[in-house]
Amino acid sequence: MSVLPVIKSNQSLKKINKLIKEGYGQGEGKDYKPFIDVIRVSTKGRASRIKGWKSQRVHHFLSDSETRFFYLLDFDDEVIDIREHYPLITDIDKITPQLDEQLFKRLINQKTGEPIILTTTFFVTKKEKDGEINYYARSIKDYRQLENDQVIQRFEIQRRYWEEKGIDYGIVTNKEIPKTLAKNIEYIHSSYFLDEYGITSSQRELYEDILFHLLVQAGEMRLNELLTNFDKEVNADKGTGLLLFKHLIAHKRLLVDMLKPLDLSISANQVLINEGGDHSGHFLESVDSI
Repeated sequence: MSVLPVIKSNQSLKKINKLIKEGYGQGEGKDYKPFIDVIRVSTKGRASRIKGWKSQRVHHFLSDSETRFFYLLDFDDEVIDIREHYPLITDIDKITPQLDEQLFKRLINQKTGEPIILTTTFFVTKKEKDGEINYYARSIKDYRQLENDQVIQRFEIQRRYWEEKGIDYGIVTNKEIPKTLAKNIEYIHSSYFLDEYGITSSQRELYEDILFHLLVQAGEMRLNELLTNFDKEVNADKGTGLLLFKHLIAHKRLLVDMLKPLDLSISANQVLINEGGDHSGHFLESVDSI
C-alpha cells in the first residue's frame, strides 16, 4: 500500500525550514532533491532508489506503485523532467483562506500544532510533439485509500493547490497502472547506461552493428539462441548480448510489444529494428486524462 503523501512524523517548523534551506523539494533535472527520500522517511511499502534515464540522478520511491509509474514516465520520450515527492510550499498561502476547518486541519499536526507539508508524488515536465512545454502533477495511491476521509481531504487540498497554479492534476491508483508495461521497463531499465558495465562507445557501436546483422539474418531462430550466438561471435562474457538487447529496447533502437510480457523464446524476427520515428510509449495518453 502506498504511504500517505505527507511529511508528518517528527517534523517541526525548525526541521522543515532546515530541509528547505538544504534544498529539498527544489531544483530541476539532476539538481532536484525530493522532499521525501527513503533514507529519512520510513515506509510500510517497498522503498526503492533508481537512477533515472532523463535526470541521471537517483530517484526515491516508497511503494511499488510509485516505482512502476516512474518507469512509465522515464520510458516516455516526451517527458523531460520527473520530480518525485514535490512539496506544496510555494504559494500554499493562496489557497489556505479557501479551506474549511476539516481541510485546514490536514495542514496542521493536531498533536503539536506544527505545520505539515503535503507532497505530490510526481511533478512532471513534458515537451509535447508540437514543442510546447506542459506540466502535470500526479498523486499515486492504493485504490483502497479512497475509503479514508483524511486521505481524500489531503488530495482535495492538492487538487486546489495545482488548480490555483494552472497545472493539470490527477490521482492514479495501482489499478490504473499498466503492470506488464511497467515490469517490462523495469526489466530493461538498468541496461540504459552501458558504460556502467564497462562497454565503451566504440564497443557499443560495433556490438550494435553485429547484433542488427544477426537479427536481419535470424529467420525463425529463437531470440535467446541468437543472443547466445552473439556472445560467441564477439567473444564476450555470457549475457552481453542480452544486456545489449535490453539497452537497445531502452533507447528504442529495437522494438518489441511492450504491452506483452517480454519472452526471450520468441522468434528473433519478431524484434524490429527502428529506422526512426517516435515509439515512446502511448500510455500517457490515458494517464493525462485521469
